[in-house]
Amino acid sequence: YIQHGYPYDELKPIACKGFDTWGSYSLTLIDSLDMLIILNNRTEFERVVGLLEKTLDMDKDINVSVFETNIRVIGGLLSAHLLSY
Repeated sequence: YIQHGYPYDELKPIACKGFDTWGSYSLTLIDSLDMLIILNNRTEFERVVGLLEKTLDMDKDINVSVFETNIRVIGGLLSAHLLSY
């Protein structure tokens, strides 16, 4: 994903191209944060957090899916925060 899809939301696996589905929030990257901690890959977790800190902008005036935003963005960030301690 980082090589072919970042900073887009998702990666088309056959085309190896990123695309936006919900506003270019790097959803796949946010989704992966908690799994990086579970797999004890602290170095990659810290690198991804640094990327998100530099590039993630939540101040956008766009229509978003409330469901997708709750489970992928808020859920991903909350679970990564809780597991990172």
